[in-house]
Amino acid sequence: MAADNDLHEKIEQLKKISLFKEVADNKEAMDEIACLFKTVAYSSGDTVIEEGDSNGDSLFIIKTGTVEIIKKTMQGDPYVVATLSAQDNIFFGEIALLDKDERSATVKCKTDCEFYVLERNHFIDYGNKHPTVGLVVTREISHILCKRLRKSNIDIITLFDALVEEVERAGGLQ
Repeated sequence: MAADNDLHEKIEQLKKISLFKEVADNKEAMDEIACLFKTVAYSSGDTVIEEGDSNGDSLFIIKTGTVEIIKKTMQGDPYVVATLSAQDNIFFGEIALLDKDERSATVKCKTDCEFYVLERNHFIDYGNKHPTVGLVVTREISHILCKRLRKSNIDIITLFDALVEEVERAGGLQ
């Protein structure tokens, strides 16, 4: 009976995650997707993902706890980009479901945490067997990445404009 409760709890949380919004009402798909995820626990202070790691192949959904997303400056100094908590229905590492490149940030547990973890090979196998659902989830990942790219483009233009303004204020290039 405990396994049934765990599966039900997992399905309910997955339904709140934007990646699965288009299939949240499809009981069969949600049951199958939930079974692809394993539950993994980390302690406060543990590193879940390390920036630059090339072995990353998993999506993480925060079941319980809080994490910090950390990036490094050009000089290698770490800074916290965001703090994410379970109650926000947050996930990270979704790019790893599609791409084998290096991890783009470090994720550290600020508290003891539990995660639902989906490995790339399970996602790809599921998508091959259920291409319609796989496509819907992949489209949502693409949508998220497009939004991030657009925001990055705006940020780059803003930084460039600020640099040009600063150079002009300083009297131009010498």
